[in-house]
Amino acid sequence: MGKRFDLLLFPGGKSKAFTLSYDDGVVQDRRLARLFRDYGLKCTFNLGSGLLGHQETARLPGRPELDVSKVSPEEVSTVYAGHEIAGHGLYHSSLDSVGTPLAMWEVCEDKKNLEKLAGKPLRMFAYPFGRYDGEAVELLRLAGYQGARTVKSTYSFDLPRDFLVWDPTCHHKDPRLMELAEQFVSGRGFGPQLFYVWGHAYEFDGDNNWDVIETLAKFMAGHAGQVWFATNGEIMAYVDAYRRLEYSVDGSMIYNPSALDVTIQTDWTPLPLPAGQCTPVPETPL
Repeated sequence: MGKRFDLLLFPGGKSKAFTLSYDDGVVQDRRLARLFRDYGLKCTFNLGSGLLGHQETARLPGRPELDVSKVSPEEVSTVYAGHEIAGHGLYHSSLDSVGTPLAMWEVCEDKKNLEKLAGKPLRMFAYPFGRYDGEAVELLRLAGYQGARTVKSTYSFDLPRDFLVWDPTCHHKDPRLMELAEQFVSGRGFGPQLFYVWGHAYEFDGDNNWDVIETLAKFMAGHAGQVWFATNGEIMAYVDAYRRLEYSVDGSMIYNPSALDVTIQTDWTPLPLPAGQCTPVPETPL
């Protein structure tokens, strides 16, 4: 078999994926989650279960008082329907500074509470304040988390090497937001591309700019034919399935041991790899 290039394709044979991540479980999530559903987008919402139902306001310099109250536990399943629920620490404590025992308790207690509300195990987490260290990463791994978002913008569309240190493309406040969105949909990069935007829904009230996220959502929805819209966890699971593919020594067969169907592009031709099956690779003439 001659030289060839095999590349990951997302479901539907698409080479691009778009995901979103919003923190804190604030009441503005009601509007944001609905907006995303209206445009066919998917988001991962990171909640601190110890603060759910908490009534709170914040005063930003030079601005009116802002409601940063949290949704109630009873409405979690309806507010976030169609999206993904993820952990954010029981009381939003910095995992790198509260000490190992307390950090582990915050992570595990939060995960236990949210899994009861979600009705399934949680896979994703977002580091409170974006703060973490090697020990925090290991705590998440031990607690059963498979991925965790940071707050460091990459301004790129690369897949993360380690999902437990997952840097997003940018925050929605970034002045380059729409420039990046246009670059993402129009680019012809080699290999799969991922556009990842994050933020807090209360910021749209504080900045009086809900038009920013609606403009982005409308723009991305207009490219649904070429972009896979997925939650953080769905993207992570799919990429993990791809990374677990097993090749015969001569590359003529590929075994997919996962429970997910995976599609690759081999010599510019899409090749579906059904879950749990070994698929022969058509030989390409030299």
